[in-house]
Amino acid sequence: MLKVPGYNTTVQFGVLISFAYPLEEGLGEIIVATTRIETMLGDTAISVHPEDNRYKHLHGRYAIHPFNGRKLKIICDAELVDPTFGTGAVKDVTITPAHDPNDFEVGKRRSLEFINIFTDDGKINNYGGAQFEGMPRFTARVAVIEALKAKGLYKETKKNEMCLGVCSRTNDVVEPMIKPQWFVNCNTMAKAGIDAVRSKRIEIIPQQYEQDWYRWLASIRDWCVSRQLWWGHRVPTWYVVLEDDQENILGSDNDRWVVARNESKANLEAHQKYPGKKFELHQDPDVLDTWFSSGLFPLTVLGWPDDTADVKAFYPGSVLETGHDILFFWVARMVMMGMQLGGDVPFQKVYLHPMIWDAHGRKMSKSLGNVIDPVDVINGIPLEGLLKRLEEGNLDPNELNIASDGKKKDFPDGIAECGTDALRFALVSYTSQSDKINLDIKRVVGYRQWCNKLWNAIRFAMGKLGDHYTPPATISVTIMPPICKWILSVLNKAIGKTVTSLEAYKFFDATSAIYSWWQYQLCDVFIEAIKPYFFNDSQELESARAASRDALWVCLDTGLSLLHPFMPCVTEELWQRLPQPKDSCRKDSIMVSEYPSLVKADDKLENQIDIALDTVNKLRSLKPPTDTNERRPAFALCRGQEIAAIVQCYQSLVVTLSSISSLKILTESDETPPDCATAVVNKDLSVYLQLQGALNAEVELEKLRKKREEIQKLQHALSQKMEASGYRGKAPQNVQEEDMRKLTSFLEQLEIISEAEKKLDAKTGKN
Repeated sequence: MLKVPGYNTTVQFGVLISFAYPLEEGLGEIIVATTRIETMLGDTAISVHPEDNRYKHLHGRYAIHPFNGRKLKIICDAELVDPTFGTGAVKDVTITPAHDPNDFEVGKRRSLEFINIFTDDGKINNYGGAQFEGMPRFTARVAVIEALKAKGLYKETKKNEMCLGVCSRTNDVVEPMIKPQWFVNCNTMAKAGIDAVRSKRIEIIPQQYEQDWYRWLASIRDWCVSRQLWWGHRVPTWYVVLEDDQENILGSDNDRWVVARNESKANLEAHQKYPGKKFELHQDPDVLDTWFSSGLFPLTVLGWPDDTADVKAFYPGSVLETGHDILFFWVARMVMMGMQLGGDVPFQKVYLHPMIWDAHGRKMSKSLGNVIDPVDVINGIPLEGLLKRLEEGNLDPNELNIASDGKKKDFPDGIAECGTDALRFALVSYTSQSDKINLDIKRVVGYRQWCNKLWNAIRFAMGKLGDHYTPPATISVTIMPPICKWILSVLNKAIGKTVTSLEAYKFFDATSAIYSWWQYQLCDVFIEAIKPYFFNDSQELESARAASRDALWVCLDTGLSLLHPFMPCVTEELWQRLPQPKDSCRKDSIMVSEYPSLVKADDKLENQIDIALDTVNKLRSLKPPTDTNERRPAFALCRGQEIAAIVQCYQSLVVTLSSISSLKILTESDETPPDCATAVVNKDLSVYLQLQGALNAEVELEKLRKKREEIQKLQHALSQKMEASGYRGKAPQNVQEEDMRKLTSFLEQLEIISEAEKKLDAKTGKN
């Protein structure tokens, strides 16, 4: 017995009620059972199991409906039993849709004459029996049982385990109420959609979703396009009621429907169908499925169905971007309707973005309390505000407690203000996760802090450029210091990577290329490397200072433009502060400036500076954790003139970035200094940092041991590859040569490590 809204008394559920239908000609009765006895008022047939000896001989005969006197045909076919309505009472669900190709294949309303037993407010109408007219469904349930008892047709009520649908918002009992609907036959349109993707007229990105596309459209069914809602586009169908009709119930005769673009055209259709007759038109109160209306989006936004200039100019479009979860519900409908009504595919590419889940990999749900409002991330919100939002919702007490606990656990201090740029960049950088994004707000906060780094870079630049700096119209790279040439070369590499990634819709790769250049090459290396040029006003360094200013300006101007699509707000603000070249036609906004294009990079220079930067990293790794400010002397052991020349060229860069006091270049004939920590840069270069009393030989030996194990693993894997059967015959010659160079390098590095270990062993007194 459950309390149901709208009823003063409780309602009984979880029972199976048996009752009898009297048979024609006084042949006895047939007993049926149902969990929803009030629906028997709309029964149009009775189905029995073909192996039920009690009833199978009655196949084709009739039972008499106890309340309306209609004959109910007895069908000996178990397949017609609809479990939705219990075990006995069967509804007439055999239907044959009729379609008119001239009406865009809109199906006629399907015939389900028992349907109108319930009106939309859940009350009985007079179809099933006048005595029950106007009763709410559960009041009718009791009344039908009492009436059956009075007629001697009630048999029994017994317990029956069942699932009961209950609305989470109203606590009302949800039961199916079949209604007549409009359908669209999609077979032809679906085939056209499949062909469009197979022929590459439409490209789906990522490509993995093509199989979902084929699976959906290959198994297409008639599309139910009508909805019983208070909002939406009205179904363009009108019911014709003739003047002499005895019954004028809307939809009682399927042949009376006319389909037209508007009422005036429907009127013409009706006149042609019923010439010389007086009639009234009543438009169907149903509305179209939202996906039907939104499926017309590529056309209607351009003014269709009128033959507008926009339709001619902009249809079809180029790219659609949406979530992969509505690939069928929206994208397929737009393609089918666009090709059917617009004569062409609505777009050439479909980019499907991942769905956003919480940091724990759970789908966002109100009941879990893990839904994140983007506005709260942009503006920030305290924990109290998050909890208040939950209380203002419609969660029941249990769900509210769970949701509140979730908010307190995930956001104990609320959500920090991150701004739109940080949120946008974070979401785009997450796209490598394919079908879902496990959004961690800490990552968004990290990008907000990175925005601060951009501000600091511009602030530094403006200070070094000075108030009177004007960028030259053209910049001569050839006379610049190597570090300036290098930063412009790696900038071009970043431009190339970003542009090709955007063209391939690999947004993670684009953000990764931009972030790496700004963070690890511009800020961490270039800005630090050029600082010594500005320590004093020495005339000797004036040329380097001027070149550094020009390179810095190019980096900032180009770098901000490269970043702009991902962080439009901060890049616009910073770009407006940059000085402009003389006689340049300055654009009003960065967003209308030309996007950077690729210029040839200097691979040889990049390789040399990469060696210098590897040297810097190795020297930094040798410093003791407590050695924060002290600058110590370092040594570079070069095995060959070529590597010695590279280290000599970038000696000052290594000293500056490594925060060491000096860097002395040694050859293989030189004795390595005592009390030094050692690291291997490559087979031709080792570095030493003199620690003197701070040297801990045991710690250094452990570092060398780990490095040796790392190289040994690489060497073992490469050796196995080269020794595999078929390697000599199948691997290209250039690959074999490169593998041999790598193997030789690994062996040489192991020898260097062994020598360093021997010296440290001697230091500790080991043999």
